[in-house]
Amino acid sequence: MSIAHTNKDIISKTLAQHYKDKSFSVYGLDVPKIKQVLPTDYPLIAVEYRGDGAFLLQDNSLFLQEYESTLSSKNFLKYLQYVLALIKILADEGIKVTNVIIAVIYTGDVLTARDTYDLGAVRITVQQVFLSNFDTDGMYTDFQAKVEQRQRLADEDVMRLIIWPLTQPGNDKKQDLIKKAIYLVEQIEDEEQQKFIIAGILTATDKFISRADAEALERILTMTKVGRLFEERAIAFGEQRWQEGQQEGQLAEAKRTVLAMLKGGKETDEIMQYSELSRQEIEDLQKSLALPV
Repeated sequence: MSIAHTNKDIISKTLAQHYKDKSFSVYGLDVPKIKQVLPTDYPLIAVEYRGDGAFLLQDNSLFLQEYESTLSSKNFLKYLQYVLALIKILADEGIKVTNVIIAVIYTGDVLTARDTYDLGAVRITVQQVFLSNFDTDGMYTDFQAKVEQRQRLADEDVMRLIIWPLTQPGNDKKQDLIKKAIYLVEQIEDEEQQKFIIAGILTATDKFISRADAEALERILTMTKVGRLFEERAIAFGEQRWQEGQQEGQLAEAKRTVLAMLKGGKETDEIMQYSELSRQEIEDLQKSLALPV
């Protein structure tokens, strides 16, 4: 499931605005704070590769963030291609990279992985985060308590919530967590914080999220709170009208049945038990047919 093209710009701008000065230390990574969000679409030899996250840190280190749910040596070659493309992009902008840090965030599907790929002249070493070690239930309880108490989430909470849906193995469990995350995000009152979390979740879960859940998050992302309130009221009004229509239809059907029973000479008490209409309603129907009450 890829992010809808029309929303990619919104997501990129939201991440660029709110990732600045955030820290990855909450994931257990000891690196400087973020200075700048970098592009993740890399044109290489007429082929475009798409990474998960790239950042210029405050000490001009290049920080590459990748989410993985499977193990493959080819991943290391992919990271190398990303790094080379980004170094060139930054060099063209006059920025000299002082260090390269590759952080691989493994979803709950992976418990252990190699951290080095040695090709002799080229050696790639990555820092690793295993989300399987995170306390999924405890994190949710903490998020839920703060959201329901209308507390503004701390930066650490925001960073945790973005990767929280990936802490469990298997797509089904991830989908359950994504739905719970949507429930939490909908209740966040700080609209800018809400948009940042949505953009982060969409990016982090891009390989796993269902189309319906992605569209639900994108709708929240692109709509203002006033627009969402109007939509929610419109939906509620539509449901109310539907229920009223159902009730009117059931009442009309009951009345047709009662009329048939009256014409058949059935007693009022028997009709009341069968139709659940009141005595007055039945007598009114008798009068409409000019039948003796």
